Amino acid sequence: MTISGPRDVKWILASASPRRSEILSSLGLHFRVEPSGIPEPDCIRGRQPSRCAADLARAKALDVARKHRSGVVIGADTVVYARKRILGKPAHEDEAREMLRRLSGRWHEVITGLFLYDCGTGRGAAAHALSRVHFRRLSRENLDWYISTGEYRDKAGAYAIQGYASLFVDRIEGCYFNIVGFPVSVFYLLCRRLDLPLLRRLRRTTAQP
Repeated sequence: MTISGPRDVKWILASASPRRSEILSSLGLHFRVEPSGIPEPDCIRGRQPSRCAADLARAKALDVARKHRSGVVIGADTVVYARKRILGKPAHEDEAREMLRRLSGRWHEVITGLFLYDCGTGRGAAAHALSRVHFRRLSRENLDWYISTGEYRDKAGAYAIQGYASLFVDRIEGCYFNIVGFPVSVFYLLCRRLDLPLLRRLRRTTAQP
């Protein structure tokens, strides 16, 4: 889908995440989803979590951008950092349980890297957001119940703060949308860097009767 205006911008989300699509849709932005074919490898030990997220967001965006001569591609990746370990998406139930034990009763960090690439101009811009989340101590019963919901699947750190895991989160610091997977304020910052008229797009879309 495209948006009319002083500059005709086609927005492309290089992610299959339904949470990211929901957040962008709630802003009133018209976009299309084209998931990247880039696999999500385990981050190399010793790397900064912000660099890990930023590099994968950039790789996703550029992978999709190769197919287009115009439009703005949005790449994003979220990681969880707890007790000196980067937590991506669990491969199976046992790994999810181990991740949740690591989060239980402690603070952890959630980092989302964003990369925007303007196919028409060849310009790109990158940034990341960091939020802190504190979990209540999880009992074995809590863990068994949460695992049984299946919500941990395809979630960095094995949980979704906007879902059942909200029952166990008692404090957050920083951007809530970042924890969900798409820091809206950082997205706006990158649009400004690339001279993209985001606010005019949203006003035009949401002001319609």
